[in-house]
Amino acid sequence: MKLFFIVGEHSGDALAAPLISALKERYTDELVCMGIGGPLMREQDFDELLPMDQISVIGLWEVLPKIPRLIKIRKAIVEEIEKQQPDAVVTIDFPDYNFLIAKMLKKRGIYKGKIIHYVAPSVWAWRPERAKKISEFLDGIMCLFPMEVDFFTEHGMKAAHVGHPVVVSKADEASPTEFREANNIPQNAKTIGLFFGSRETEFKKLSSTIKEAMMLIHDVEEGIHIIVPTLPSLEYNIQKLLADFKLPVYVTANPQYKWEAFKACDIAIAVSGTVALELAYAGTPHLIIYKVSPFTEIVLRFLVKTKHIHLANILLKRGVVPELIQRQCTSENIAQKALELLSNKELQAEQKEAFKELAPLLGKGDAMTPSEKAAEFLINTVKG
Repeated sequence: MKLFFIVGEHSGDALAAPLISALKERYTDELVCMGIGGPLMREQDFDELLPMDQISVIGLWEVLPKIPRLIKIRKAIVEEIEKQQPDAVVTIDFPDYNFLIAKMLKKRGIYKGKIIHYVAPSVWAWRPERAKKISEFLDGIMCLFPMEVDFFTEHGMKAAHVGHPVVVSKADEASPTEFREANNIPQNAKTIGLFFGSRETEFKKLSSTIKEAMMLIHDVEEGIHIIVPTLPSLEYNIQKLLADFKLPVYVTANPQYKWEAFKACDIAIAVSGTVALELAYAGTPHLIIYKVSPFTEIVLRFLVKTKHIHLANILLKRGVVPELIQRQCTSENIAQKALELLSNKELQAEQKEAFKELAPLLGKGDAMTPSEKAAEFLINTVKG
């Protein structure tokens, strides 16, 4: 079996790697996985034809200057798929770019295999009519959340709820003291986690705001220890950003200690994204922030139908986690909300109690892991 993967960001890389591992275990014949991917996929003997950072970009305004290069790369990807003729093209998240490739493949008609997408776009949040259009160029879709499946099956498309990969992370079981002990952080010290996101564009846009917020917090509350779990690609930039801090900072990019670092945080300030749901599942009280260009904001105002952007708030159907978005995303507001959460044990307890409701919604307790369910769906779809 030959599979061509297209991944455009770190969260997709984290989904693809265990999926490839599960495919190896379930598919005993020769398996070839190639395409556009990341470092975790390479560890699974993935044949990387192009690194994912060559296509990764976020925001409507931000993408404009890169359009000519992205079009050229897209054409090259399509031609390579037509040449390789894999049994399936597996696109993971990153829908704006991946769906363009899928539609181009269908229109040209040279590629004869299946096209399967992993991580359903949020049709329940905005533009539900997309589900029908998507069914015209995809052969199957793997959904992280149970409420997503019906949007696609009603249009005759093969869809399955496979669950969210965070349920196999043991994030909710990690020790809250281990990271503190390893880094000589007093158990009674107040700690704040800073999560700068996974994309360089997010770091450039929001890092200074987060830093200014922490300086304001430090002016009010002394003795705070800062914990910064991050990715290797951002570690140097974060170390440089926080080098002049007058309070203890612990930056870690080691995935082995990721969840212990999460649990060691009394509260956290996070750029909205996958990490926000991970924090919720880990039971770490937090607030989220986000900001896009004014042009992108205007477009999204007309499209987004949900009240919240944090997946935990959406799944729980209430505003458990504070969201500081766009004009609310200022260093002063962030500092104020963070200090309120840090000093109010009742607010922390309310978040922690609400987060317990997420486990069954994400697939906790199922007989198969999300990656195993995804591998089974993929193989069945390819075999028809």
